[in-house]
Amino acid sequence: MKSPSKFIGVFFFGIILVGLVLLTSCGQKPQYKTALGKKKLKYYNSVQYGKTSPKEFKSFNQKRR
Repeated sequence: MKSPSKFIGVFFFGIILVGLVLLTSCGQKPQYKTALGKKKLKYYNSVQYGKTSPKEFKSFNQKRR
C-alpha cells in the first residue's frame, strides 16, 4: 500500500506547480509589445538616428478624440 503522506505531498506539489504556471502566464505584457510602447519605440529610434527632432514630440499618453 502507498502511504497517504506521499500522496498528500505529491498533491500539494502539483497544486503549487499549477499555481506558479497560472501566476506567471497572467502577468502584464512588456511595454514594447503594447501599441503605445511600439509608438514610443518608433519615435525614440527616429530621434536617435536623426530622422526627427525632439521638439516634434507629442505626448503619447493623451487620449484621442
